[in-house]
Amino acid sequence: VIVFTSCSQSSQYIICGTVTNPALEGAMVFLVPLENATKETIDSVYISNQMFEFRGTEEKIADIRIERFKRFGNENLLVITEPGETFVTIGQVSSGRGTPQNDSLQVWKNLTKQYNMQVSSLRSQGRKEDAAALRESHIARTRQMARNVGKESTLGKFLNSRFPEK
Repeated sequence: VIVFTSCSQSSQYIICGTVTNPALEGAMVFLVPLENATKETIDSVYISNQMFEFRGTEEKIADIRIERFKRFGNENLLVITEPGETFVTIGQVSSGRGTPQNDSLQVWKNLTKQYNMQVSSLRSQGRKEDAAALRESHIARTRQMARNVGKESTLGKFLNSRFPEK
């Protein structure tokens, strides 16, 4: 029995979440698959003591989001439901960590946020060529990250979908 239990737990994902806003107490939080989201594939739980938890076994990329009318001021969060424990914080700036793909996804999100701020600044200064060069660099970095994590991994497939190679 012990061997069976430990094997079945190894393929389970656990997302341990906290919210930074105490006003979200009792609100519903959703785990929404990016692909093929239906009523049957969306998971939901209530926030209690500023915490929530999702568990399952199917690996996919999904969006964690607060219920519609309480969502304002809280950033949605992309996560990968891979085996292991992922720790997420939902707030004005949301983040996740704890498993290999989620750690890499957080790095990509941070780099993408930096890129967006830099390219916006360059464009507002009329530096279109510099902005275009920065975009090419961002695309190359995203494609390299996809290769590094494995193009067939859940994260690799997601990153490849951002800038498919021709």
